[in-house]
Amino acid sequence: MEDIQAVLAQDTRPLGLMDILRVLRLPVQHKASLKAQLHDMAVAGALLHLPAGRIKASVGLPEIVRVRITGVHQADGQMLIRGVVEAPYGTGGTDRTLRLSAPPVESARDILPLLPDDTVLARLRPALTGPRTGRILRMLCPAPRTGLPMTDTPPQQTEPAQAALWSCDPRLSVPFHRLASDIADPAPGNILLASLQNGPEAAPESTADNTYAARPAGILGIAREPGMAGRLSLLTHAIPEAFSQDALNESESAARTVAALHGKPAPSEREDLRALPLITIDDESAHDFDDALWAEPTETGWRLVVAIADVSACVPAGSALDQQARMRGTSLYLPDRVVPMLPPTLSENACSLLPGQDRPCLFMDLPITRQGTLGRARLGRGLMRSAARLSYTQALLALNPQHSAIPAADISGQDTPQNPAPAVLKSLHALWDAAQALQAEALLRGVEPQHDESWLVSHDTQGNAVSFTPRTTLPTHDMVAACMVAANTQAAALLHHHGLAGLFRTHAASTSGQPRPTARYSATTAPHAGLRLACYTHFTSPIRRYADLVTHRALADFLARAPLSTFTPTQAAPLTPTQPSSSSDKALEALAAHLSMTERRATDVAQACLNRLAAQVLAPLIGQPVEFHALTSTRHGLRVRLTKTGTPSFLPWSAFPSGTGACDTLLHDGVASRRSDSNEHQTGNRNRVERVFSAVLIATCPSRGTVTLASPVHAC
Repeated sequence: MEDIQAVLAQDTRPLGLMDILRVLRLPVQHKASLKAQLHDMAVAGALLHLPAGRIKASVGLPEIVRVRITGVHQADGQMLIRGVVEAPYGTGGTDRTLRLSAPPVESARDILPLLPDDTVLARLRPALTGPRTGRILRMLCPAPRTGLPMTDTPPQQTEPAQAALWSCDPRLSVPFHRLASDIADPAPGNILLASLQNGPEAAPESTADNTYAARPAGILGIAREPGMAGRLSLLTHAIPEAFSQDALNESESAARTVAALHGKPAPSEREDLRALPLITIDDESAHDFDDALWAEPTETGWRLVVAIADVSACVPAGSALDQQARMRGTSLYLPDRVVPMLPPTLSENACSLLPGQDRPCLFMDLPITRQGTLGRARLGRGLMRSAARLSYTQALLALNPQHSAIPAADISGQDTPQNPAPAVLKSLHALWDAAQALQAEALLRGVEPQHDESWLVSHDTQGNAVSFTPRTTLPTHDMVAACMVAANTQAAALLHHHGLAGLFRTHAASTSGQPRPTARYSATTAPHAGLRLACYTHFTSPIRRYADLVTHRALADFLARAPLSTFTPTQAAPLTPTQPSSSSDKALEALAAHLSMTERRATDVAQACLNRLAAQVLAPLIGQPVEFHALTSTRHGLRVRLTKTGTPSFLPWSAFPSGTGACDTLLHDGVASRRSDSNEHQTGNRNRVERVFSAVLIATCPSRGTVTLASPVHAC
């Protein structure tokens, strides 16, 4: 087997049985045994690391994939399992969803209980028509089985059930047999913390077609308690919150090293930027300031300096602190809390570009023409001191005190600087002009403007959610974003030109089958279709994104071998994507896959928290009409977005009167006409989401973050 693996690792050319025999210098009589051995290796998962097409399809190997479980449900006594097959490394492809059959009874004990975020090995069935399906072979990486929040109330119901528990994770609706424990029976509606049981301790009836088993270990509280929405969202996705003592000790040591730089001459390896009036522009509630900006007009356009906190100087690779940051992948921002990637000692202090404090940084010095094109940029290590900390609203007020884009609610309570320092104000105007040129150039290359669809949650003095409001996108948001894109683009050019071990940000072009592909990280270069760029990376947020820290380390190591600063290439090298070959390449690709996962996980956790808060806010409206936008349709119903909270819900076809024809089973694949009981039955195509329709709110479930809707006619 080792010899075969060595042959397969040599390059990326497609190989058939005769090709492998030829390299191994084996006679043709070994063809059948070689095929059998390759089959066994495939089923064991030993070929998962190979690039797509490495072994020719004519060999006839089974299609074995690694699958991340995304949903486990039960309907009519059957388990419904869904998962995602991540695109192979370096292909630039999109993830595939598939349905999985429950494991056979004889192997169920080794796999069940199956939970969302488990990773399993599965064998795909031949593609015929409809969604792909597969069969689970074995567990690869199980999600945590302890400290799981559960309730005694079934989904879509309000009364507790006997001898059963249900997960607070809406991705899991299989009932759990409640095992005996020392925990006293809680009051109805309490959230329990439970541990799952399998093997000999599980209930005898725990099979693939019956219940799982869980043993209560503690009581968490009531779902409507202040802060519970965030706690449940973190627990159901197994998000680590506490840092190890070793990581905390390392962060304290790094903070002392940074503090020692204040007021001292810049180290010989760093350029002194403290004379530049660099400013940070962030949200009002932000505490982790990654980036600072400064600009000035020139004869040909503008000079822009983007200074980024040098987190790589504080977090050594392989340290306990680095391992904790890598495991998290990104900071998590919830309405009532922040779960940082780095301890607050660094994320909110020593690494944060606080005003008046000396901080080590990496900087990109970019020339910008009046047409918005980038010249030859200069990357260096520096020591900076922020001249001011502005919010987006404050920056816009400083540029134009009468700007109509600022809602009155955003101005109220703002500590708006009345008289910004002349140097700060001058830089702000230059930043605005430079960003306008950058945005105009982006439009010329076909970049579509992006609109922030996030929502803000307001809380009362007790911490209860009371209302949702759409987040306002100000022109200063676009100004800062344009500067960040410019710096990231030049950092990517350096990575690619010098072959540095950083991570690229790729985005596949949309297709009819995948209209909104997700951007992801990759160790190999590939275009970013959304930005219309041949090469792109994340470089400007190393306090909150581990991918940026990886890129910082690659650039910092390169600068350590180069002069004090280095220039980006005058002409971009052609893209020549390659498959990972060495162990370090494969490790970097594995890291890219992990960070793409943690990014998706952070998005899911934030949305889950909003969903739970929305269920609380909407609870007083049960029995009343609520409005929604129809987003898309499936063979089971409408996916909708509620206008009051911006959160998603689902309106099944069964919620409509049968006379509307909404239950037509011929509608499928997410492209069917949307139907409603409003005055206009057909809601139109995918781009007409501005139409508002009405449904009746039947129930809410704050523990799971779900709301139940029915059509106005059917609810009567």
